[in-house]
Amino acid sequence: MAGEITTRAAAEALQAYGYRITPQRMMIVEQLLAAPDHVTAEGLYEEVKRRYPHISFSTVYRTLELLRDSGLITQTDLGGGRWQYHPADRAGHHHLVCQGCGAVSEVPDGLFSEVHRHLQETYGFDALMTHYAIYGRCPRCR
Repeated sequence: MAGEITTRAAAEALQAYGYRITPQRMMIVEQLLAAPDHVTAEGLYEEVKRRYPHISFSTVYRTLELLRDSGLITQTDLGGGRWQYHPADRAGHHHLVCQGCGAVSEVPDGLFSEVHRHLQETYGFDALMTHYAIYGRCPRCR
């Protein structure tokens, strides 16, 4: 998705999917957009719960799924068995995750442009290469 993700864009996407714009959903969106880095559903739930104590975890999780399916946020597994999310307009990078020490490094999106081109030319496949986590070993753990 091009351009900066805003609360308005998120509200319009939710409406386009036939969902109501509730205060709880908008708090989830606002908290997600305010986060400086990736967030987990659990972490987002705890933050929103401070402002709205009656929110359920399932509301947070379903809202994240809707935002992901609409292309407004990305979902990435950076290890630890939990998905992490952040706005799609900040997804111009991928991650190298060390299976030894758990260190996570960012690499630029352009690093995979040749792979994307090769998949298109060789297989006719247009890969959605938005936000990867690649597992391996860092120099210290090798």
